[in-house]
Amino acid sequence: MSIVDMTLSVSLLILAVVAIRALFLHRVPKVTFLALWGIVVCRLLVPFSVPSRFSVYTLLDRVRDMVTEPVGTSISTGGSIVSAVGTPAPAASSALAVSPVMLVWLSGVLICALFFAVTHVRCLREYRTALPVANDFVTLWQREHPLRRSVRIRQLDTISAPLTYGFVRPVVLLPKTTEYADEEQLGYVLAHEYTHVRRFDALAKWLLAAALCVHWFNPLVWVMYVLANRDIELACDEAVVRTFGEATKSAYARALIGMEEKKSRLNPFCNGFGKIAIEERIVAIMKTKRTTTIGIVLALALVVGTATAFATSAMIDEKNRDENTTHGDVGVSTAAGMLLSRLDEDTGNVVISMDNGRTWMSEEDYARAYPTPEVEWWTYDEYKEWLDNEKIQLQSIIGGKGWNPTDGWYVWTQEKVDKTVKMYEGTLEDIKNGMKLSKTVDGSDEIVMSYYQGDIATSYGVCIVNDEGKEVLFGPYDTEEELLAQVRPYCEAEVRAGNMTRQEADEILSRYQ
Repeated sequence: MSIVDMTLSVSLLILAVVAIRALFLHRVPKVTFLALWGIVVCRLLVPFSVPSRFSVYTLLDRVRDMVTEPVGTSISTGGSIVSAVGTPAPAASSALAVSPVMLVWLSGVLICALFFAVTHVRCLREYRTALPVANDFVTLWQREHPLRRSVRIRQLDTISAPLTYGFVRPVVLLPKTTEYADEEQLGYVLAHEYTHVRRFDALAKWLLAAALCVHWFNPLVWVMYVLANRDIELACDEAVVRTFGEATKSAYARALIGMEEKKSRLNPFCNGFGKIAIEERIVAIMKTKRTTTIGIVLALALVVGTATAFATSAMIDEKNRDENTTHGDVGVSTAAGMLLSRLDEDTGNVVISMDNGRTWMSEEDYARAYPTPEVEWWTYDEYKEWLDNEKIQLQSIIGGKGWNPTDGWYVWTQEKVDKTVKMYEGTLEDIKNGMKLSKTVDGSDEIVMSYYQGDIATSYGVCIVNDEGKEVLFGPYDTEEELLAQVRPYCEAEVRAGNMTRQEADEILSRYQ
């Protein structure tokens, strides 16, 4: 699955989460949205696809099939099946060029990654100058709230709001101006920051940043990044209020307002009291309610339902799977669905559809739209001559840089040259043993075709669809005669029953006589 495929498939999921957030922000626990954003990040970073019959994409496919269902008597003819052996293509240059689109994408990834890295390093240098906090209340609070990971609490004179950084060895930083005498407010601050530590929110921010770097070109991913960071803070606020009790909502909100809502420097990997959507946080705090069974059930339903509907892919019916067919010497792959043909009653000519009967074209138009490619095949002598020259070229680029989709950028070494030559020599031996390898396809060497004559098997079949949409399948058979022996009695019976005209039956049978 390519980056573009990943980002397109997850865009609808992001829109769904944004809509759910707008509707249920104050109706379900805030961790619900953290779970939803976690699903989004997983889909953005992990190239997987889980088919589901309950996926929204399955529904869209079914609706499309209903809309484009063919009418009239149509036939689908089967072609021959190719089992081609993939073979590395000889290149004009051994160092593969990177496409401009990939260069733009890689540049964007690098710029975003550098921004996050440089910002984080700058802040770390500043944070490491922090001094330990010597306060009895803080020491007692830490003793009463132990965590498995050791948490250090320090103070820094260059920040104006508390924050937490690090997920392996977390550190809570307090401003030097912290009012240690106000133990109520200090307790809220420490509870908030400890919630970030306990939930590994710093790690979550790293994953959000990674998703943004990879999918920087998708504006919906930027929306996801902003809202997910807000929801991390909202979830912490909710946890603090529920820890201290709903009666503390007003006091906690006042403490939040009383903090200086700014930071000395932006750090996307820190958690704390920030100025991001402060009004939204205060409103959410004041609307925090006791978690009910209905709220929990609704939250689970939203997470499971959203993941099932939007994080999965379409379930492909076996009958709609792509089929490989050949025309002449060249193997081609048809789109999902059937190639349909029928007799046009107005003109008396055969018309063909490639989109399940939505549009039709004449046989001449079909031949122009889908011409048989002109293929120039390598001969043994030609490939051997090319390989002799390529060996010299490869030796001359040792120490230079190359690129391929598997290894990325690499340096040509003698070992890599020897491995490449061995691969080409294997291809030469395959050509000697009867393999067909394309030199050019329609004058271009960017597409490579290869096959063994012995791997090609031809089969014949037909699908007849009547006016009521009922399909009757025949085949596959090894010969046209075997197919005709089965189709002829069916057509004759349909003509006698009045379900098919004689002209339609003759048009079908004429293809195999």
